Amino acid sequence: MEEHMDYDQLPRSTLIRMLQEHDAAQRVAGKDGIVMSYTGRTAPWQIIRQVKPKLSKIVKRHSAGDESHQAQNELWDGENLSTMVTLYKHRGQVDLIVTDPPYNTGEDFRYNDKWDKDPNDPDLGDLVPKDDGSRHSKWLKFMTPRIWMMREMLKPGGVIAICIDHRELYRLGMLMDEIFKEDNRIGIINWQKSYSPRSANKGISTATEYVLVYAKDSNRAKTRLMERTDAMNDRYQSEADNDPNEWKSGDASAPEYRKTGTFAIQSPFTGELYYPSGNPKSSHWRLESSEMKKLLESWGSSYVYRALDDECDAKAIVLKGCKFDGKNPILDDSLLLRKARKAALERLESGGWPTLYFGLTGETGPQLKRYLKDVKKGKVPMTYWADEDYEVPLDIGTQSWDHEESGHSQTGVSELDAVVGKGHDFKTVKPLRLIKKIIQIWCKSDGVVLDPFAGSGTTGHAVIELNKDSGANRRFILIEQGNTDKGDHYARTLTAERLKRVVTGDWASGNRDPLPSGFRFIELRRERIDAEAVNALAREEMIDLLLTSYWDKNEKAKSYLRRLPAGSHRHLFAVNPKDEGFFLIWDAPDQKSALNREAFKRIVEEAKAANLATRYHVYASLAPYTGTGIEFYKIPDSVLEHIGFNPRSDAYNNENTEEQTDA
Repeated sequence: MEEHMDYDQLPRSTLIRMLQEHDAAQRVAGKDGIVMSYTGRTAPWQIIRQVKPKLSKIVKRHSAGDESHQAQNELWDGENLSTMVTLYKHRGQVDLIVTDPPYNTGEDFRYNDKWDKDPNDPDLGDLVPKDDGSRHSKWLKFMTPRIWMMREMLKPGGVIAICIDHRELYRLGMLMDEIFKEDNRIGIINWQKSYSPRSANKGISTATEYVLVYAKDSNRAKTRLMERTDAMNDRYQSEADNDPNEWKSGDASAPEYRKTGTFAIQSPFTGELYYPSGNPKSSHWRLESSEMKKLLESWGSSYVYRALDDECDAKAIVLKGCKFDGKNPILDDSLLLRKARKAALERLESGGWPTLYFGLTGETGPQLKRYLKDVKKGKVPMTYWADEDYEVPLDIGTQSWDHEESGHSQTGVSELDAVVGKGHDFKTVKPLRLIKKIIQIWCKSDGVVLDPFAGSGTTGHAVIELNKDSGANRRFILIEQGNTDKGDHYARTLTAERLKRVVTGDWASGNRDPLPSGFRFIELRRERIDAEAVNALAREEMIDLLLTSYWDKNEKAKSYLRRLPAGSHRHLFAVNPKDEGFFLIWDAPDQKSALNREAFKRIVEEAKAANLATRYHVYASLAPYTGTGIEFYKIPDSVLEHIGFNPRSDAYNNENTEEQTDA
């Protein structure tokens, strides 16, 4: 039975604060036109504020690689929302999030009802069955704070690529539009997951899945070109006309009718009229009419513009002097057409044809030559990714299963089998090529990739292989929270095992060359809150508010402040365009926030080390000390209230902390 809050028992100040938070959440959610409403909805930032960073320990026996390689990558065993909050130092530092959350199939998604009141509860909850009437609202309640936190982890130009199938596609799309904003949607990729159809209850076989791609800020995100393959380049040739530059045939038309781009052209070989398509109103020529006229005349005859009664707004381009019967050219025994054909055939025989040509013999419709030299040194990603890109497993030998055996794509599962052997019970695993392609397009060569739903570790595997193949230095952070029916954590029994074998080359299908990589296995302490991290996180949230509210009194305007990485200084947190430092004196709610002589000495030392000007902007609660060059700002009460830190009610347990590294 759902419990309801007894508002009559709440003090007036609490009710006012709750109303203010509710109004603020509604304004934020609806300012761009999208507001999702479902049972039990709470603003994601309100949930995240309740999540406390946890203590963690490195488990060496589950880590891999030498120390230098281990320091590059991390595999976390723990609930992913708590883990992302614990990783607060990585906020704003991630280049790409690529992840594969539960699809809510009735077999893969667990929900803990206690999360509605306490998101810190470590229990993953019960499996949500297909016949649960609230399964969609539970899935949204689960995903909303996690999507919000993922956005927080991204750099300003960072990108998230999140996999999904038809079950929650529409709800996830609306959620992403709400949190990331529609203008930051880069694309929706439709990738073909299977060759052959399977029988389905509703008569339609599901052969595709989706990847929703959003930027934190589309103006700062970069979509990179993928490397071209030899097979792509082999499609270009020059033997047909001995052109010194390699080319291939391309369509001369494009979809949609255009007033200035849809018209007839007359072939110099046959005298026939050609439109961009059989239906003139459905397409247009890729080249402008002036360019088309110039290319037609390159075949040895003169052309003119002529208005035809053919429902096109633009004039046709026809042979000069050609006679017409209405809108049709008179082709019978025409001396003009015979001369035009002779000139065109001579040009065809001589080679080096114009860019617009009429097939290898001059008897077909117009085509365009597309030159390899004009194609970018890369391939522009398309929104439909077909099976030929993914269905062939990446050299996995005897463990490969063809599609006839399973009835649907087994590439990812086959790749996992090859590394760890069968018996892992994972029925759906994304293929390496899919994840590699996403990483290549949206993560720079030295970037950081985060996967909060790491599963079998495909993302980590893809990063390791890409680094080896291209000499890149990408790093990964993986989080896996699932466990088997026996209670064994997948992070230990499968994710770490796969990555270890990839690093060492000890594959179940046979030995491979070891790869120069590694990772640290980090266990999140489920019940133990990290008090120091809670304070540090509160400090970072305070800095966020100070940065957004700062007003330059001298300039009488908002001033741009460059924020420094979290934890890099005790007091210094930002620098203005004049190289003046901004300092915060606040370590914890139970410690003094006072600008005294000792604090000022520390501030001066930090400013000198950073080569900053001798003007100091200092935030604190009190300022018993004043001096030359100090600009004091009292920390606003509203900022302290927003943090909502109450040391009397939060039972932190850093006392008697156990050793943080497990031998």
